[in-house]
Amino acid sequence: MPHQVVAFWESVGATLLRVLEGPLFTSANIFIAVGILWFFGSFRYFWWRAFSRQGIPRSLPWVGGPGGGLIFRAKVSFRSLLGLRQMLLDGYREHSKNDKSFVLPNFVNGHEVIIPTAHMPWLLEQPESVLSQFETNRQFMAGDYTMLDLLNHSWYRIDERAKRELTHGIDDFTDAMLDEVDDALRSLWGSDTEHWHEMVLYDIMLEVVGRIVARVLVGLPLCRHPGYIQASTSFSKYILLPAMAIELLPSFLKPLVGPVLTSWDKLQYHRMASYTRPLFRERIMTHRDEEKSTATTEPNDYIQWTLRDAIKHGDTPYDAEHLGAKRLAIITFTAVQSSAITITNAIIDIAACTDSVAVQQELRSEVATANNVWTRASLARLPKLDSVLTETLRLWGILTHGVTKAVVARGGVTIPTGEHVPYGAKVGIASYGPHLDGDVYGTSEANPFVYDPFRFTRPEVSAVLKKKGAKPGLGFVTTSEHYMGFSHGRFACPGRFFANSLLKILLARVVMNYDVEPIDERPTNPWLNNTIGPPVGAKIRVRRRKC
Repeated sequence: MPHQVVAFWESVGATLLRVLEGPLFTSANIFIAVGILWFFGSFRYFWWRAFSRQGIPRSLPWVGGPGGGLIFRAKVSFRSLLGLRQMLLDGYREHSKNDKSFVLPNFVNGHEVIIPTAHMPWLLEQPESVLSQFETNRQFMAGDYTMLDLLNHSWYRIDERAKRELTHGIDDFTDAMLDEVDDALRSLWGSDTEHWHEMVLYDIMLEVVGRIVARVLVGLPLCRHPGYIQASTSFSKYILLPAMAIELLPSFLKPLVGPVLTSWDKLQYHRMASYTRPLFRERIMTHRDEEKSTATTEPNDYIQWTLRDAIKHGDTPYDAEHLGAKRLAIITFTAVQSSAITITNAIIDIAACTDSVAVQQELRSEVATANNVWTRASLARLPKLDSVLTETLRLWGILTHGVTKAVVARGGVTIPTGEHVPYGAKVGIASYGPHLDGDVYGTSEANPFVYDPFRFTRPEVSAVLKKKGAKPGLGFVTTSEHYMGFSHGRFACPGRFFANSLLKILLARVVMNYDVEPIDERPTNPWLNNTIGPPVGAKIRVRRRKC
């Protein structure tokens, strides 16, 4: 079969060459030749997406069957477009729980080899030169087109600086975050203590979170400027959509269509930059003036961190301004979108759960014990608040794959179950199945989606997670092979500690200052390939509590 395919393509190439070299070399024939190339290029593209094994060994079973036939592979490949949720559950129950690897079909991102959770240590130990998390992230985000041309620059240099500041120095921002939370809630949730206020929750929480993040990264007054907040939240909200569309394109079309698909995001970035670049220029000039004086006090925000880093590495003022503005846009996206989705899901879960009013009161009573102290240590003493967020992330985590890496070693890699996976394929462990494992979380296989707001305060769940490798501590930021809301291991989201403080302060102020009206049925969360979106358009009603 492979020899026949090679011979076929050689004959097509020879025919085209004769056409181009002969007397029929006319505009019409050139058009026909391009059409033929387009047809066979498209055929090859769909063959690879739907029918091909993509180099994955025959010995690996596929979700739903052995994967032996062309028709079967096409069927499950197309099924993955809308049925990936059930395929993840089936694959985990049939294969992963029996310590077997399997193939998860994926028409959009390419088929993936999913290994059992027991082999997580092996997966985490592999060097980037063999299995690359960066390459997976680059492909998933279509980073060559959506990341504002930053992949070829020293993005990770300043990214590491921001991680340190937002992790170890998080308590320095607590007062500012609290002030912004209270102001944003009054502005967007209202202050009427007599009447219910209805709102589209995700849209409102995107703006609330956008303001809190901006307060930390750029400070007042820009964090409350409607134009900047609208641009930054629009950039954060839609960036995944063109990334998904670009990933569906054949390789030869990506350079042509990619810039068109990302034009909206770039427009939003330029709107953001119209506000932030003047700040960078102002800080650069201020630094030059301070070099001539003895002044030592300086702002503590992302702009200043970028400036310090630029000075340390001898960057030009142009790079400090232009690259700094781009990096600020990307880190805003990473901080805003995931937090806005998580807090939206958490509030809807509370509103839809059994005994919603009683749950709100329990949270209110626990939060009152903090005595308005919102340091990282104080938040760690609120286990019920932590459990609510952890349970939400368990059920509705944005990414359904905990750890996925691309094979970048040219010779491929042999996985622990013995199969050899080729260069270019993906190997990983999905989080969706483990998150719904009844043996771990005490749910039934028939209904694994039961929401229990205080599940993670129960000793039996903590004991099982500890056996599965979870470290001591509150669940929300403590990852394990059965809780990968922030991925796991070396590549666990470094911003999760910042998100932990932001979300807990925000949810605490919500339950202390507002009643959320219970709803009869939880709205559904849409799936987009292997990501779970927020319940867009879902409405709730809230009312300010009387002090």
